[in-house]
Amino acid sequence: MTVESDACRSILGRTALGLLAVGVALALSACGPVPLLPPALSAGETDEPEPVDPPEPTGPEPRPTSEPTHTPEPPEPSGPESVSVFDLEEGDCITDYTIAGDESISEVPVVDCAEPHIYEIYYAGDLDGDEYPGEEEVVEMTSERCEEEFAEFVGVPSERSELDHSWLFPTEDGWNGDDDREILCLVHERGDGQVSGSLEGAHR
Repeated sequence: MTVESDACRSILGRTALGLLAVGVALALSACGPVPLLPPALSAGETDEPEPVDPPEPTGPEPRPTSEPTHTPEPPEPSGPESVSVFDLEEGDCITDYTIAGDESISEVPVVDCAEPHIYEIYYAGDLDGDEYPGEEEVVEMTSERCEEEFAEFVGVPSERSELDHSWLFPTEDGWNGDDDREILCLVHERGDGQVSGSLEGAHR
């Protein structure tokens, strides 16, 4: 794939019930029944103290202590992975790319878009046509498609955006030999500054 860039735009601008049992003694004699007496008045018996329940606690019950919770550590960035340009998809983010001497690109370093990166692929699609129309025509078709999709993705037309975009398009050898028609549109900051997160809906 070949890379092209359009960099000619002005910059605009969460109880116990204790049950008390009373003993009763019944004494029988030849003279008949005798009156029933309480145990304390019976001869030879002692007055034993009644059982006393322990006092109920008056303060608030202690709250159970909760064990400290462990907050898992966020995963460390995995770093860029070298990916063939033919395996790139819409939504991939690229840290950078190197253009070969023939102005073609074969592999790029891809990272999670939450990590710092420069480019984000906001559109991937195929051009129409059987016979290779020439690089100038391929560039024109790619530019028009990326312009249209830029406004849909970012939220403002490219000519009023603070952001820039570039694109990758098939080479003549790829078109004829590999039936390659795919184009990739990339959005990025002017000056190729790094960003973290997606630029979708940035509206700037």
